[in-house]
Amino acid sequence: MANKITNGDIKLLSSIAEYKFLTVKQLAAITQRSMQVIRRRIRTLRDERLISLKERDFGGISGRLEYISFLTEKGLKLIREKEILSAHAKYITDKTTESIFIDHDLLVNWFFIHLLQIERENQCLSTRHLTISSHNLNKGNAENPLIMERFSSDEASENSHFMIPDGVFIITDKQSGKTLLFFIEVDMGTETLVNSKGEPNDVRQKIINYQALFGTGKYKRYEKIFKAKLNGFRLLFLSNTPARLNALCKLVREMPPTDFVWLADQDQMFSNGLSAEIWVRGGKDNEQLQSVLGHKLTSKITVTDKIR
Repeated sequence: MANKITNGDIKLLSSIAEYKFLTVKQLAAITQRSMQVIRRRIRTLRDERLISLKERDFGGISGRLEYISFLTEKGLKLIREKEILSAHAKYITDKTTESIFIDHDLLVNWFFIHLLQIERENQCLSTRHLTISSHNLNKGNAENPLIMERFSSDEASENSHFMIPDGVFIITDKQSGKTLLFFIEVDMGTETLVNSKGEPNDVRQKIINYQALFGTGKYKRYEKIFKAKLNGFRLLFLSNTPARLNALCKLVREMPPTDFVWLADQDQMFSNGLSAEIWVRGGKDNEQLQSVLGHKLTSKITVTDKIR
């Protein structure tokens, strides 16, 4: 290679593999390096054909274009050689073009970047997360996504269907040893809330699936994955707009028991942080907003996961 690829560059490539694709600002937040340094390094990685860059206009006052970094086949080969990706990894390369899926996945990325900030800002907390890409990492080493769930009325039924959350994560209070389990669903307003045909591809069915996961205790399989005792979980919906949040809240209220379903919109997360009291519990938007950390923990520590 004409340019020296540093260990820091390998970490950049590893992050892109884990998150599928990342903006310059997201890479800077993950690696805690300046955007100027990141821009310089991604130009080097692009020149070495390890990544490709796509321009996106994210709007705003300046209307400035921002680059999204994807691994190329050459970049994929390099991190396989470094044993960062498992040999069977099926990575989404720079062929992705559908804007709505990129917007969705970028918001998923931002959610988990805020989660990283919670741990960085508070030494008494630790976090771990899994996404659809986690099984591609060498430490995952599984053919299917670790977070895939199968649902059917009969285990032998051919009518079973599958669900893959946008992510699964835990937050642990190191002092008490208590661990909270969460599932995250980022909602861009493209899915039908209730499908009149009864097909298992609407938001209503998604909630029913999580109710089954909660009621049957199948979520307990994450105790082995995370090596932690788990007692229930919370399902988080992060919507793209306040209007969509209102619609989701109404649906959740109509489908009890749903106290374990918490909802917020992306503006609240970016303005206050995902650990702030921004979450609507059970769709009851007329009640006090909640923090994912709970009142006891938030009363003991000062948490801020806002990206500066």
